[in-house]
Amino acid sequence: MGMPCDLAAVLEIARRHGLPVVEDAACAMGSEIAWDGQFEKIGRPRSDIACFSFHPRKIMSTGDGGMLTTANAEWDAKFRLLRQHGMSIPDTVRHGSPQVIFEQHPVLGYNYRMTDIQAAVGREQLKRLPDIVASRRSLARRYEELLANNIGLIAPLEPAYARSNWQSYCVRLPSHCDQRTVMQTMLDAGIATRRGVMCSHREAVYADAPLRVPLRNSEAAQDECVILPLYPQMTSAEQEQVGALLKKACAIQ
Repeated sequence: MGMPCDLAAVLEIARRHGLPVVEDAACAMGSEIAWDGQFEKIGRPRSDIACFSFHPRKIMSTGDGGMLTTANAEWDAKFRLLRQHGMSIPDTVRHGSPQVIFEQHPVLGYNYRMTDIQAAVGREQLKRLPDIVASRRSLARRYEELLANNIGLIAPLEPAYARSNWQSYCVRLPSHCDQRTVMQTMLDAGIATRRGVMCSHREAVYADAPLRVPLRNSEAAQDECVILPLYPQMTSAEQEQVGALLKKACAIQ
């Protein structure tokens, strides 16, 4: 949801066992993590590969698609081959060459490249990203104020090592609340919400797949948490309406 994990701890375990680490940074565009006493943007990456999404739900979008970052030059070259039909020479190089160049296809590749129009949209979105993140962080602080002193309702907290872009603002409901009832009460008032997370292992398509360990935290997040509306253009009045209705929905059960 945009909140960085304790990447240093993950990497320490992975390096000890010789495991590669791929960062699921799909929601983390603009988020920051503390490293060696300084905050830096997610995506350098500190792991082996970081994966970003530009889906419309993300805070920076190109309509769809995504991006990989890696510090491994060999992997970088391979990814560039895979994204464009395994072509050994980019079309931009071929088109700009004064000499005739015949490309080769040394590996089986795919059509994973972003369109020029999407890239142009993304470059403009990048210019807006700092303001978008600042606005979302301000809205998150306001939600924290609005939902304070509500017994049983747990608001999200940033750990000391992280600065979230607050793509999503997810709260845990009081133990006496039924998630569906709270969400329906808010929807009846014109406020859309979502469940905290989706659990793939609970879907019918994976019903026969072996599950080696219980995923109690993920399941609890799906069953007990609700994502509230949060977007840069959100007004104070709208936030107050969401906060008041959430408290009311929790109180009437």
